[in-house]
Formats: sequence, structure tokens, C-alpha cells
Amino acid sequence: MRLRPRALAVLVALVAPLLLGSPARAQVAHDVSAVATYRGEGDDVVRIPVTAGPAIVKGTHSGESNFIVWAVAGGKQVDLVANEVGEYKGVRAFNTVFPRKVRALEVTADGAWTLQVLPITKARYWAIKAKGAGPDVIRLTAPLRAARRITLRHQGESNFIVWALDNRGRVTKLLANRVGDYRGRVLLPAGTRYATVEADGVWSIAR
Repeated sequence: MRLRPRALAVLVALVAPLLLGSPARAQVAHDVSAVATYRGEGDDVVRIPVTAGPAIVKGTHSGESNFIVWAVAGGKQVDLVANEVGEYKGVRAFNTVFPRKVRALEVTADGAWTLQVLPITKARYWAIKAKGAGPDVIRLTAPLRAARRITLRHQGESNFIVWALDNRGRVTKLLANRVGDYRGRVLLPAGTRYATVEADGVWSIAR
């Protein structure tokens, strides 16, 4: 069965942390402060430095079946970091709704994979126009001082979902949630510093 991210799956991944309760174990938490790269093949559970704040995962997978990665906190799956079939290359964020003390990444895969964990401040720079293909996280040099109209474009077959995040890396507004090709103008709220993009095709965001 082919698992593809849909709007409902994304919503569940965002809301799940609110429903799972607090981690049982108490431990001093710290954010990822340096690049850490993990490599493997097939299913695995990868321990990472305890990450209490928003972070990003750059991932790749060379396989034919499902590639699924969950952020794990308190022994529970709390954020869906990847959910694709076959080849994968992308960037996704976690701890952007209700930050938890994430201690591991749980991987389901049939091929070789890499995962690179970084603080969200290391997201790709968003200039006047950002372009990409597939999932990504982009950042402004500073929080937006005033709301601004932006233009979104997507050429693909699956979901195109864009969220605005504040200076702390917390979700503030859903900017787009469409399936397939899309072009539209939306208001980017004041205080925005980051944006997360979920896409299967090429996209652009111009401000």
C-alpha cells in the first residue's frame, strides 16, 4: 500500500503532540547546536541529542518502498518527519507546534538513507523569491516587520501545504493547502521568520 502525505496526515502529525502527554523521564534538554549526520539502511531507531526546540531534518532515501521517519519523545512518535515512497530528498521541521524533548528518530525504510539534524536557524535562506522541489524549510534573515502579500506557485500532483512560523519556529498560520497545480496570493503575517513547504513538485514563493 502506497502511503502519501495528505492534508489529513499533515494535520494529524501537527496535532498529535498535543494529545500524547508529557515525557515521563526528566532530563536537561538542549537544542541541536551542530550538524549531526546519521546513515543507515532499512529500519532503525537513531538516538540524537535531546532537542527541545524547533529543528529541521534533511533526509535522503534510495529505495522502492515506504520511507517514514518519526521524531520520538517520551517513547512515543510525536512528529512525522518523512512519509514518502521510493526515492526521497527533502527537508522537514519538527517541534514547531508543541515542542517536546525529542531523543530519537524512528526510521522505516527498505533502502539506504541519511538524516541530518540541524537547528531551524540553519534552514535555507529565503531571499525575495524562494524556489524548490519537494519538501523544504526556508528562513528570512529577521522576522517580518509588517504583513506582506506573497505569491505561491506549485506544479505537482499531490499536496502543496505551506505554513508560516514565527521567530521561535512555532507555527502561526496556514498559507496554502491545495492538491496539484496551484497559484495564489496570500498574506504573510507580521513576525514571520520561517516557512515550511510540503510539495511533490516544483514550487516558488515570491514576496
